Amino acid sequence: MTIKKTIFLLATLAALTVPPAATAAPKTADEPAKTKKTAAPTVTADPDKDRRPSLKWGNELYAHYCTPCHGIKGNGKGFNVPRLLVKPANHTDAKFMSERDDMRLFDTINLGGVKVAKSTLMPPWGAALNNDNKIRSLILKLRNLCKCEATKKW
Repeated sequence: MTIKKTIFLLATLAALTVPPAATAAPKTADEPAKTKKTAAPTVTADPDKDRRPSLKWGNELYAHYCTPCHGIKGNGKGFNVPRLLVKPANHTDAKFMSERDDMRLFDTINLGGVKVAKSTLMPPWGAALNNDNKIRSLILKLRNLCKCEATKKW
């Protein structure tokens, strides 16, 4: 075990053994213990919830989520490829991409490869993206990369 792993393990164990101070001790025997009130986590509004799909947005999202496997050019040659058993799709292949309608692409991005009978290595991005218009923007980017439209209309 490396030193970093050992330190991390010890720090984790130490954090788990410290009991949380959830209640204050009673001042007198007649007074019940008071429970500390913790603030509810604040839910921030999605700043992108009303944003319309666009190729520009798709470019930003693709660079962040897709390039590690599919590559900057979308040719399936990202930096993760040497560690993958199944090669990622080549998004610049017009014949391959035109055989997939936009709903199929949406489902693949949203649900992951396994849900559309493709590679289990394609993760489901739906929860991380948390916005259908982000997925639609990615589809615009995919269509731009392949310079194609879907041949099947479903």
